[in-house]
Amino acid sequence: IYVRAQTGKWQRVRKQMGWLLMLVFLVGPWIQWNGSQAILLDVEQQRFHIFGTTLWPQDLTLLALLFMIAAFGLFFMTTFLGRVWCGYLCPQTVWPFIFIWFEEKFEGSANKRRQLAKATWSFSKIWRKAAKHTGWLAVSLLTGFTFIAYFVPAQELAWGLLTFSASFWVGFWVLFFAFCTYGNAGFMRTIM
Repeated sequence: IYVRAQTGKWQRVRKQMGWLLMLVFLVGPWIQWNGSQAILLDVEQQRFHIFGTTLWPQDLTLLALLFMIAAFGLFFMTTFLGRVWCGYLCPQTVWPFIFIWFEEKFEGSANKRRQLAKATWSFSKIWRKAAKHTGWLAVSLLTGFTFIAYFVPAQELAWGLLTFSASFWVGFWVLFFAFCTYGNAGFMRTIM
């Protein structure tokens, strides 16, 4: 499936919302609040730090209530505004658009991508495919790193990965989520 670029007012809104949500996701672990990470879901110590508020396991009912309110909000929005969540805000939609952006930049429009797929292997085809997959891998690794940074302090995680001193499991989970992003946004989107 070769996705064609769409234009128009609602596509612009979708792209702007996607970039905004990606920015919030990527910046989230780096926000400091009272000298510590603003959002840290410390599973190992069994506590969640959210903007200076610490939630402990005994606060599970409060967290469950928060999740129920969020679920109700999602159902409400979907009922009255149709597929706003799925079409504009869902990560399942945002990440594939980022991957499609790399396809269009390196391989061209949908028609050019079809022609490139049929073409014999040449230097042009190899470098275009390699550049696209390099971009995909970079976004995937950034996604895996950022997701884990919500559970492990971001600065500690960055230093641990850069110096190869992070634990096996931390590295495993970063690579696991990178692999899931790469597979889902890069390939699974064509069969959904």
